[in-house]
Amino acid sequence: MIDRKSAIGILSCLVCAAWLLPAAAFAQATIDPTKAQFTASSDHNATGSNGQPILQSYQLEFYLVGATQPFQTYSLGKPNPDSTNTITIDLTPLLVGWPVPGTNYVATVSAAGPGGSNRSALSNTFAFSPPTPTCTYSLSPTSQNVGPTGASGSATMTTTSNCSWTVTSNAAWITFAGGSNRSGTGTVNYTVASNPSVNARTGTLTIANKTLTVTQTACTFNLSSASQNVAADGGNLSTGVTATSGCSWTAVSNAAWITITGGTSGTGNGTVGYTVASNPNATSRTGTLTIAGKTATVVQDARTGPSAPGNVRFVPTQ
Repeated sequence: MIDRKSAIGILSCLVCAAWLLPAAAFAQATIDPTKAQFTASSDHNATGSNGQPILQSYQLEFYLVGATQPFQTYSLGKPNPDSTNTITIDLTPLLVGWPVPGTNYVATVSAAGPGGSNRSALSNTFAFSPPTPTCTYSLSPTSQNVGPTGASGSATMTTTSNCSWTVTSNAAWITFAGGSNRSGTGTVNYTVASNPSVNARTGTLTIANKTLTVTQTACTFNLSSASQNVAADGGNLSTGVTATSGCSWTAVSNAAWITITGGTSGTGNGTVGYTVASNPNATSRTGTLTIAGKTATVVQDARTGPSAPGNVRFVPTQ
């Protein structure tokens, strides 16, 4: 038979040798233990007068704090102790279904043999915290095409209610409403500014480590007449502007003898009208207009005879 003296030191602790501490020390529970350790019985390798082992196996018994009977018992067999006479048990396969987060537990180990069994003193108090949720994140959409004049957009982050995430803009021309720190499923509303460049551009938002890519096109402009020839007497001319919808433009004359008469500015498609004055010179001349960032060239013929009189008018007798 295993005597009480041999069995009293079987369970040393779940994390430390707390069974040696006074009862008041049990108020501080060990949180989330993963191993149980106990000192092997002094009869672990002993044999009786009949030559049979005195100890055949150990049992690990779990109790609610204050209970007199275990609610869960596991047979450990007869594991070999290490060089310090300590036996270590992995708790992972044993903690299935029963640990309640925040509940305090204690345990004992019993040594059993042909002559009976003896139980150790109570272990230290231990408890378990709630499992950490596994957060998964799904972003929709992950890309967006925007026109050159800008637009508003939105993307939805789908995750569980306890999972937190952040929003960051990686381009100054993409701004978002609401705070940077979010949790649970939510929508990110953002605004894309107009593109002042003649080149397309790409920017991103980082949402819960997912990337939303925003591609913005640029305004495009074309002139129906990039170059025109005009007689020396001048005249009224025009050129058409083809522009991306919503894109604004302006028209400016770069020559004093070319005057814009209509379409100094516009949005989308339009027409610029202008007047070319007569050429008083015996040589041709060239002038330009800048329309929607494009250059319209006007080439005027030279005058071949005497220059025409000007400011013709009729007046009464003085």
